[in-house]
Amino acid sequence: MGNWLVVPKGSSLARRTRARHAAQYVRMSRELQRYSIANQMAAIAAYAETNALTIVRTYRDEGRSGLRIKGRPGLIELIEDVQSGRADFDHILVYDVSRWGRFQDVDESAYYEFLCKRSGVQVEYCAEIFKNDGTFVSGIAKSLKRGMAAQWSRELSVKVHAGHCRVASLGYRVGAPVGYGLRRLMVDESEHPKALLAKGNSRLCNRIAFGCSTAPPKRPP
Repeated sequence: MGNWLVVPKGSSLARRTRARHAAQYVRMSRELQRYSIANQMAAIAAYAETNALTIVRTYRDEGRSGLRIKGRPGLIELIEDVQSGRADFDHILVYDVSRWGRFQDVDESAYYEFLCKRSGVQVEYCAEIFKNDGTFVSGIAKSLKRGMAAQWSRELSVKVHAGHCRVASLGYRVGAPVGYGLRRLMVDESEHPKALLAKGNSRLCNRIAFGCSTAPPKRPP
């Protein structure tokens, strides 16, 4: 039987093996292209290089809302790894506060960061103008950013709902797929037909087209 080296959790050797190692957490919903996964990872890589950190693990949530932790397997796995002691890193790099989450209760956002800090893992926000170093100034700035992230989401929800109501009042369908026997027709700003939409094609305003023909509609003269 071979010799095994047992490193107790929390020991100085265990801490040294993960020193200057970082995990990156990236999240993208669907609101802005500037928050693409590639853009976030590029900014995080530049931050890691500047601060002599080595990225050893990636957690990601693509197409996931930041309003709550439910439905975000990447963040859930990250928190579980940190709390269980499986984490082989001592830093977590996130693009900015809003990528960590747009939690409507800002204390929830702070709570998940506190869980990491309590386990000896520091959360760093790479694109923010403040350094998350625990000072009074950084605490105020971080609280403001959390509040702004939550408020942005609330305002967006109101605007999206109003837009959907207006689109529906004009006779267009938004939301779930159309029923059996119906097709979706894309129109331009003058309501002239442009093309039938196949399954998987997404547009904000799609008028339902009746019939089973797969040929695209003719353009009006």
